[in-house]
Amino acid sequence: MNLKYFLLLLFMMISFQDAFAQVFNEGVAGNTSIDLEKRIETDVLNRGAHLVIVMVGTNDMLNSKKMLDYSAYEKHLKSIVGTIKNEGADVLLVSPPTVDSVYLFQRHDRERYEQNPNQKLNAVAKIMENLTIKEEIEFLDLHSIFKQMRLPVHNRDVFIQNISNSGRKDGVHPTSLGYRFIATVIYQYIKANYKKIDKMKIICFGDSITYGSGAENPGESIGESYPAILSQLLAKPSKN
Repeated sequence: MNLKYFLLLLFMMISFQDAFAQVFNEGVAGNTSIDLEKRIETDVLNRGAHLVIVMVGTNDMLNSKKMLDYSAYEKHLKSIVGTIKNEGADVLLVSPPTVDSVYLFQRHDRERYEQNPNQKLNAVAKIMENLTIKEEIEFLDLHSIFKQMRLPVHNRDVFIQNISNSGRKDGVHPTSLGYRFIATVIYQYIKANYKKIDKMKIICFGDSITYGSGAENPGESIGESYPAILSQLLAKPSKN
């Protein structure tokens, strides 16, 4: 190939890659806010992110081996937000979706729960909302969206893994359709609230729901996890 045309092709490839937002999946299964705080330096800081999407709280509230009280959760979440802001990145807090308590109690010790699991996650959403007001950051209440849709429905809905839709007695992690729904909601929020998103570097920081447990290619930016679907949606040319 002629060197001139090779260099032109290379330039076009680089320009095409730079034209769209980059999305990175930094979800780790089983993580709590404590775990995110511990790994924030290696997985988030000094990576030049424009936006960090933080979804954490499910394990803090529902994992019977890792439970935190509300004040401890709020303390660690506040530290995570402050650290990201100090790096100059925007923060978008996303509250975790609702869960199916029937399956949850089959996998965790029911006696450890002083409140209904979804009441605890609702409290997480309130903590996030209050923190966003104090820290002047963005908040997407995904929990309320799932609640308004009356999800999940035990063994009947298609968004949260259950026997009927995936053969799994799960009740916590989304199906591939559920991950796509989450990605679409976040995509719409980003499009409505952020300018010049075409070249943004976005880090999705969280637990197994960010990781994409049960989905194709979990932990990657390709596949069926919500970060992977978000990446696909943001790769569409902007109409603005």
